[in-house]
Amino acid sequence: MKRLFPAAVALAVTAACTGQPAPVASEVFTTARPTVAQAARDFFGIRPAPRQPLAFPHKRHIEKGLMCTDYCHESATKGPVAGLPSVKTCMICHDAIATDRPLVQQVASYQKSGLDIPWERVYGYTHAAHVRFNHAPHLRASVECSTCHGNIAQQTVAERNIDLNMGFCVNCHRQKNAPNDCLTCHF
Repeated sequence: MKRLFPAAVALAVTAACTGQPAPVASEVFTTARPTVAQAARDFFGIRPAPRQPLAFPHKRHIEKGLMCTDYCHESATKGPVAGLPSVKTCMICHDAIATDRPLVQQVASYQKSGLDIPWERVYGYTHAAHVRFNHAPHLRASVECSTCHGNIAQQTVAERNIDLNMGFCVNCHRQKNAPNDCLTCHF
């Protein structure tokens, strides 16, 4: 098994970089495991674009004067995770506003069914095992949400606009004279 690991990594890197199909796990390992391509995508943080259950109109809400941390992502000011809004959060306003719109009616149907909206994270925790990120100190330092998330105000459904890799973070920390030692972000 130990001799197969370097070969599996080489195949995974090749598959991830070239977009070619990688051999299935049974071709590389003797026990059932995820495919090499899946493992490579996980390792390198390559994820498919999320598919949201509703086309949430960020642009429309921002045009109305709502800021990211007003209601929808308010936990970003308090800690590491920005959070995703619950159906209850949406219905704070939409119990009375735009109730005749199909999208709002879909939100209301989630509430009536007792289910929360199954949002998918746009920027997930692909590196959670060895990288920590906390929204709160970034917001206290007046780092705009758009610095890391792009111009959401010009989007309908949020998209991954910026490759949040180590180089991106290190460059930003250097520009802002923020701590840049390894333990700032790594355990």
